[in-house]
Formats: sequence, structure tokens, C-alpha cells
Amino acid sequence: MKAKYHPVNRLARPIVCICFLFVLLAWPAKSVAHDEWFRDLDLEPVLSEASLVLAGRVADVSSTVITTGGKGEFTLLQFKFVPVLTLKGVFSRESLSLTSADIGIQGFSDAAPIETGQLRLLILGRSMEGYTVLRQSSSLKQAVPLLRDSNDALLESVKVLLAVNANRERPGKVMLLLEGLRKQRGPAVIPLLAALERRSLLAAQTPGAMASVASHLIDPSPAVRERAARTVYSLLRDDYLEQPEPREGAVKALAAVLAMRESNFTPRVAAFDALGVAGPNALQNKAAKAELEHDPPTTFAEEGARLRAVGELRMHDQEGALVMLLKQTPLDAPPTIQSPAEWALARLNPREGVKEITVRSKSKYDAGLPVTTETNVLGDLPTADAAPALLEISKLNLDDAERYAFASASKKVADPRLVAPLAGMLAPSQQDVRQAAVEALMKINTDDAAKALQTHLREEMNLSRKLELAEFLGRHGIRDGYPYAIEHMSEPSLREQAISALAAIREPRAVGELRKILETSNDVDWSSAAMRSLGRLGAVELAPQFLEIARNAKNPLAPSALMAVGDLHEAKALEIARAGFPSRDTEIVTASARAAGNLLALATVKADDVHDQIASLLADPGSPEEARAAALESLLTLNDPRLNGALAQAVRDARLEGGNLLGKIEKLLRERKVRLTLP
Repeated sequence: MKAKYHPVNRLARPIVCICFLFVLLAWPAKSVAHDEWFRDLDLEPVLSEASLVLAGRVADVSSTVITTGGKGEFTLLQFKFVPVLTLKGVFSRESLSLTSADIGIQGFSDAAPIETGQLRLLILGRSMEGYTVLRQSSSLKQAVPLLRDSNDALLESVKVLLAVNANRERPGKVMLLLEGLRKQRGPAVIPLLAALERRSLLAAQTPGAMASVASHLIDPSPAVRERAARTVYSLLRDDYLEQPEPREGAVKALAAVLAMRESNFTPRVAAFDALGVAGPNALQNKAAKAELEHDPPTTFAEEGARLRAVGELRMHDQEGALVMLLKQTPLDAPPTIQSPAEWALARLNPREGVKEITVRSKSKYDAGLPVTTETNVLGDLPTADAAPALLEISKLNLDDAERYAFASASKKVADPRLVAPLAGMLAPSQQDVRQAAVEALMKINTDDAAKALQTHLREEMNLSRKLELAEFLGRHGIRDGYPYAIEHMSEPSLREQAISALAAIREPRAVGELRKILETSNDVDWSSAAMRSLGRLGAVELAPQFLEIARNAKNPLAPSALMAVGDLHEAKALEIARAGFPSRDTEIVTASARAAGNLLALATVKADDVHDQIASLLADPGSPEEARAAALESLLTLNDPRLNGALAQAVRDARLEGGNLLGKIEKLLRERKVRLTLP
């Protein structure tokens, strides 16, 4: 991609300068790119939390100067709002008065004045005194949006989002958002697009969703086009079925965005990112392919996004241009251009890419420049290619930021050859580097990695991480973490980790000490933890005792006893588990799901009805999340064919939004490529 030399007529230069000066003088005082206050506006979280949402007209603004400490002064503003439209909650007075403290004006970076006569959207939560504005960003314009009038399009979007919040079915939420996107235009669609992105996996399989989003790629506002392109990216990323029709439409619309050649670069960056995940469709479209092969754009951000798309799509005909670009790129060029160029080359030709990265890292080090960019790129490459290059980087005298980048990259690469350099990054004085190195060594998961961590167990101050480390060491025959595990197994927040650690450590004296706790303790928490630990450690002689306890559902130890006999593979416990699924006690239902998963794995146990109960539990929106998570683990353990159907039902439940269980469900749907039945 050598730049061609074009001779310039020297006589034309004064004319060019005069024209350039005229352009500068005539340039508008404000740029659209800097004046779009609604960029990334996301109202759904605060609307769901709000107690009162209304459009209020500013009737009066007054101020009071308050002196503190006899010397300091600050001004407290008082705003009087007259309700024009109440959208959520009840307000029965003629006016609402809020101070600048209630609105939080002092904490906003763009505290433009709130003036008399303005119509503002107020999204209010509860405070000790009454109401306070809920903040979703550092912008006052977004916290208290200025409305044109009572018919402002943003109010319609708020109504849609409130309806979305009230809907218990995630597919229903998606349909409401898509309907709003079809009706709305302009900045008011940005909050709707942001809300749709949270449900992109469902939206990707909803007919017409891609077209509804793509229609906003031609909006006059750069902020709207950017958000629409980012939403298209989310839909393409979550389209694990790789549906041809939506992808073709998306690629065509994205190519049109790139063809605009506008001065605002953010929509183009988002469009390049989206093209990168569009798959073969992006290269089958001539216009899109031409944009990907086009001369370098005007900003580093655009060029970086284009190069990453070239790598994602494996455009091998661009390899030569990438090599030349990297050789011409200054060593101190911004990471936004260096990183994607290096990554794209390595993606197209791993050997050549890693070679170039290694050469650049050495050259940068010799020049006194950081090698963080190259280290991060290596973390995104295949292990066989990246590990030798990371070893070379580890020989350099790295600073803290470079060491952190190395440890983070090593976690992704997870190669045993990296144990030695990681072992030198465990100093307690560098907490960020240490934690990244610990995680990398645990991911490598070899005996040498465990030995490197053994001497650092005592230095870990966080009890949760200490128990996690103790379990890891236990799996490699190192029992140093036993005291921590047995001492903390009764604490509710640490119980699961402590029991898992005890099971991994397998300390010879553990069974005796746990039996003593069970016999002498008068505390339910200690007895429950001891019982479960004994089950994990295989104390089969206690199975009859635990079985008897599990049969009495009123016994507070019954759930722990049921899980213990499940771990001990006592087939007689299956009847207890079967009877426990309809219980209203969360602990009993959870214990039933866990025990059933272990018992159904036995070759001698056949019970299709219990398989059905576990699958129904995962799919049931009315069941506790803890019990549903246990059902998911059991279905995975059993490799149950009912799992796909249960996942397809569970992903519809709006109650799971924002939780870890939904993340696991969506991850499994992607991996298993489950087709959903949606409107």
C-alpha cells in the first residue's frame, strides 16, 4: 500500500492556502459529532429502578448562597417542576421541587443550566428525604433530558421501555422493542437499540429483527447510525445459526454506511466491526468487499477497525499490504492501528505475523518504547504460535504494565512453557500483576504450575481466592490449604468453595475430623457442611445415617443429607429426590436436582420421569434460580438430550436477566446451536 507521489503545481499553492483559510473562517462553531448529547443514551436500567417518571415543566428556579465554616460558600439551586405527563408512579401534587443536590448537578461534567420554561424528563428514585434523580451517565443532559414538547419522540421510547420492563417474557420484550424501532426515527431509537442489544441472541432469531435495526443505519444522526451498527454487530455475533437472509441484508446496509464518506468516523468504525463478524456474506457483496479493500481511511480508528475486519474475514489477498503497512508503521504509532494490523497479519499468516510481532517488540524495547501492544496481540493468537514469542518477551526487563499484559496473555495462551516467567510475577506488592499471574498458572493447570503457587498460598488475603487456590493445589496433591478449607466451610458465602477444596485436597485426617464435627456440633451450618464434605470424600459407611436424615423433610439437615447420599451414589435416595422436586423449599428442590444428577449417572439407575423433572425444573420460570442452576449442572453431567429443549425454554424467562445463570444458558445455546421458536 505504497502512497503514490503526485507532483504539485507550485503556483496553485497560494490559491489552496487562501481557500483553506476561507474554509476555516466559515467553519461552523459547533460540530454535530460534539453536540449529540444522546449518544449512547441508555434509559432501560434507570427506568426499571425508578419510582416516579414524569415530564415536568420548569416553573421556577431560585438560588440560596450557603456559607460553610465561616469562609466557604456554595450555591444551592431550587427547581420547581409542574408535571405535564406522568409515565410511571403516582404524583398527586401540583408541583415538584428538587434541589441541585437532588439532581446531582455538581457531579455532572456538562452542567448546562436548567432554565424556566424548559420541559424535562425526570427519572426519580427514592432517597431518605424523598426523590432523587437516578444517574445513568456523567451527563446532565442524559440524566434530565430536555424535551421539545409533550409529544417528544423520547417520551414514546420511554413508554416502550416501561412496557418492556413489565413484560415477563424475553421474546415479548424483543417484540415490543422491534415494534418501537419500526415506528420511531431519530435519536429516540438509541435507548431502544441499547435495550435490544441486551437480548441480541433472541433478536437474532426473531423474523424481521435485522431489517428493523438496519433501517436506522441511514439516519441523519451519526450517533444513531453508530448505535444501529453496533446493534447489527450484536445480532450478527449471536446469529450462531448463520442465517443467510438477515446476514445479506445487514451486509448491504453496512456497505451503504461505509459508502457515505462522512466526516464523523464513529459510524464507520462500528460498521467495519459489524462487517468483521458477518462471515462469507461480507466478501460476497462487491460493495462491502470494495470498502474493506479501500485506501486507508482518514482516522486511525477507522483503519484499525477495517484491518481487524480483514483479519476476521481472512482476506488473504490483503496479506502483502499488511506486511508493507506494518513495516511502514512507526514504532510509536497508536495502539489503535498497531494492534489490529499485527493481529490481522497473524490471523492471515500466523508464522509471518508472529515473526513481525517479535521483530517489532524487540525494536520497540531497544527504542525505549513499551511492548504492551505486541504482548496483548499475542494473547489473541493460537497457543502454538504465541507461546514461543511470549517466552522471548518474558526475557525483557518489563515494567508493571507490560508484566500485567504478559500475565493476561499467558492466561489466554495457557502453555506450560510459560510457568517459569509467571512464577516470577507473584509478588504481593503488585496485586494486579499477581492476580493475573495466578489465574494464568491455574489455567495452565500442571504440577509445575501448582508448585509455583504453593509458596504464595499464605500471601493471598482474599478468603474466596484463597479457597479457590487451595482447591487447585489439592488437585495436584498439595494439601497446604486444608486448614483454610475446614475452618471456613460453615460460612454461607464460602461454603461451596470450602467443600470443593476439601474434596480436592483429600487430607487423610479430614474424614475423622468431619465426623467429630458432625457428632459434637449443635450448629446446623457446621453439621450441614460436615455432612456434605463427608459425602464428597466418599464416607460410604455413613450412607444409611444420611439416608435416614434425608427422608425427614422437616429436618434442617435433610437437604445436605440428600446431597451427601447423592455424592455417595446411594441409589435408594432417588425416591427422596423424586419426591423433593415439587417442594416449595428451595434447599430441598436444589438438593433433589443435585442428587438426582449424580444418581441417574449410575448404570443401574433408570428413571425417565426424574430426567423429565430435572429438565422441567430448568425450564420453569417460577422455580428458584439456585435450583435451576443445579438442574442445569445435572443435565450437563448426564449429557441429557432434554437439555436443548430446557435451554430453549429457560432463555425466555425475563426473571433471569442480569444473572449468571442466563449467561450460562446463552453460552450453551451458542455452543450447541439450538434453534429457537420465536414469534
